[in-house]
Formats: sequence, C-alpha cells, structure tokens
Amino acid sequence: MEHETTEKIKQFGKHYTKLDLMRHRLDFFGNESAAKGIDFVVKTASGKYHDISVQTINLERDRGIKIEKILYKRELRDNLWFALVLLMKDVEPALYMIPSKVFEKPDDYIFVDNEQGEKFSQFSNWEIKVFTKAIPKLQQYALKEMVIHFK
Repeated sequence: MEHETTEKIKQFGKHYTKLDLMRHRLDFFGNESAAKGIDFVVKTASGKYHDISVQTINLERDRGIKIEKILYKRELRDNLWFALVLLMKDVEPALYMIPSKVFEKPDDYIFVDNEQGEKFSQFSNWEIKVFTKAIPKLQQYALKEMVIHFK
C-alpha cells in the first residue's frame, strides 16, 4: 500500500510539473533516452536542452528527499535541474526548480551532500530538506523566478 501511495505521489508531481511548464509556455518533452532519473527535457528558444528530474515530497509525511547520485553518474551539470514539488493537504502544490549545481557548495542546512566514501558510494545522495524556515530560501527557486534560464 505504501509503495502504491508513493508512486501516486510521484506521478502527481510529474503531472503538476508538466502543467506548470506549460503554464510558463516552455517547450518540453518526455525523456526519450535511456537516462535514468530524468523525467522531462526542456528545450530553450536558443536550442539548449535542460534535463529535469521531478522530486515530489508529501509534507504530511516527509520533510525532505534524497536524490541518488548514482542515477546521475554523480555529475552536477549546468543543464540538470531538480523540480521539487511540495504537496500538502488543502494547499496549492509548490514547484521549485533547483539547479543541480547548488550541491557543489551545499549549505548543509537545506541542501546536503551525503557522500558515503568509496566502499559505500552506491548509497551517496544529495538531500533537500524542507521545513518552515527553508521556505523563504526556496522561494528564490520558484519556477516563475527561474523561468529565465529556460527561455
């Protein structure tokens, strides 16, 4: 049952992201390649491509999300973004476009790099924590603020 609920939440996050990308008139398409962890690709008017990985958090249950580094070959790129969708009962979902490069110098407050060392490197992840005091900082990553990077 829990897996089914988690899968439904992930699917809702993807649909919400898709709708918000459309609302901002961004050209995007589903990931046709075999790249794991990438849900959408946004194409800019200048012909640049941005990989979007949707990360959905049900704030009724969770306060953060861990992103497996192995899915992204441990690479932080200018064109890799984490679409963070926050869900809470009776509240409009919130979408933040987090550039993967924030993890080059994580603040260890909201953005955390959980490096596990060579022996357990498959468990290394990047973490985004969400709590009341984090919301104002996350606002700078709202899609309406970040849309300029996708035009």
